[in-house]
Amino acid sequence: MVLLVLLLSSAVLAEPIRVVTEYRSYYQLKNSDGSLGGYATEVVNALFALTGDTAQFEVNPWSRSFYEAENKKNVMIFSMALSPERAELFDCVAELEREQLFFWALKGRIKQPLLNLNDLRPYHIVVSISSNPDQYLTAHDFKRLLRSASPEQALAMLFKQRVDLMISAEKSLYRRAKQQALDVSQLEKVFQLEELNHPLCVAFNNDSDPALRQRFRDAFAKLKQSGELDNIKQRWQIYAQ
Repeated sequence: MVLLVLLLSSAVLAEPIRVVTEYRSYYQLKNSDGSLGGYATEVVNALFALTGDTAQFEVNPWSRSFYEAENKKNVMIFSMALSPERAELFDCVAELEREQLFFWALKGRIKQPLLNLNDLRPYHIVVSISSNPDQYLTAHDFKRLLRSASPEQALAMLFKQRVDLMISAEKSLYRRAKQQALDVSQLEKVFQLEELNHPLCVAFNNDSDPALRQRFRDAFAKLKQSGELDNIKQRWQIYAQ
């Protein structure tokens, strides 16, 4: 009986860990061979190398990945902005970077200075479904939100003047514009809302196995202590903000 229990436990431990994410500039990139690359992916692969677990990557629209990670145990998600609301649902086992988001507009489109949250209300703002900005602005009763399936779609909507504002980190926006052959010089930062700036994390929901979460937390500590995390950041030009 004891042997059977041990065998069953080993089988559970041997199961691949589902890892859900989205394509996102710098962090999760589609390589030319179809594999998943990017800064965050490299960190996650390094964590799995340390824990000895096997990753089963799934790239979905963000809303789908978020749903899977929120509702199913032992599903890893990255790169997720850990807002206070999400911190009640998820355990961040590895902090990748602190995200700095800006509101962007076509130059000359916004005539009046934007000084606070209420100044944004008259404008049509595009957000990715279930993203950190979507959840925050929805919670603050913004009525003129348009939701896109991806950041690439959001950027195209801005250039086509279907919306007034979009939200993005600077380096991600520049890379995305280049990939879409869009002239980034036509854009300008018009506002930054500090409440949207949160750590980008590798996380599991709080119902996930505590031992699993601790295993990856310990692996991240080793990655930092060894200097390998700094090496990965240097390769991807990820600097403290």
